[in-house]
Amino acid sequence: MQQKKQNENKNIDLKTTSLERKLKSLVSPNIKNFLLYFLLNSYIGKALKFFKIRWNLFGGKFDYSLVSDKDAAKIFWGIWEAAEIRFAKRFAFSSTIIELGSSVGVTLGVLSNIRQHTKFICIEASLENFEKLNSLKLLLPTNNEYILVNKAIAYGVDKVSFEFTSVTGSKIHEKGTELGSYVDATTLSDVLEENQIDSEYTLLADIEGAEEAVFFKDEAALKKCVLIIAELENTSSHTIDEQISKLQDIGFSLTERYGCVVVMSR
Repeated sequence: MQQKKQNENKNIDLKTTSLERKLKSLVSPNIKNFLLYFLLNSYIGKALKFFKIRWNLFGGKFDYSLVSDKDAAKIFWGIWEAAEIRFAKRFAFSSTIIELGSSVGVTLGVLSNIRQHTKFICIEASLENFEKLNSLKLLLPTNNEYILVNKAIAYGVDKVSFEFTSVTGSKIHEKGTELGSYVDATTLSDVLEENQIDSEYTLLADIEGAEEAVFFKDEAALKKCVLIIAELENTSSHTIDEQISKLQDIGFSLTERYGCVVVMSR
């Protein structure tokens, strides 16, 4: 048993095997910063909006009028949520994909354009982002099913205090904290039950550390989950490595990792 645990801990250090990442690692930081300076210029975003460009280099659909000029440039060049999207393109093939923290829909815009006959269930707590997500839905292929839910993932409460800071940096506050606005709470189990999901599914998660509650409080909801792609954070309760170990304990293996973004598979 001790040897098994040691082997699992070694797996936590697994890095991505992506050829693209390996090639990028050969480029010096100075050159990367030089390129980013030009690629992320706000004039790029203005041009995308002026010419009504509706695609990005990930092969996805997006309406750049929904975001700022600089964010538009990030989305177009594939810098926004790059690790999560690359992993999802490579590994997420189930007929149901649940995304916790869909933000403005950049990942959805990519996956929906390269998958067919897939049910996408997108949970987004921010009303501001949710409205943008709803607008993006109009551009997406009609051969998929899209279920968009404006709720926050939280356990033991009906509502949570939610502070919107930006399209990339909103935050759910602890119980009793009154900042921002209140949003209805839901759990992964509730999402599965309400949408009658009783078959295998993929879970994408980027909810600012709230993922740990799913792993530690809603283990039953993960029984049908075959793949998890998540951006993890160290929290006051559990470190990233402890969260990975928890998922390993309930039957997942660490397939790849890039920084704090992990791919866990059955």
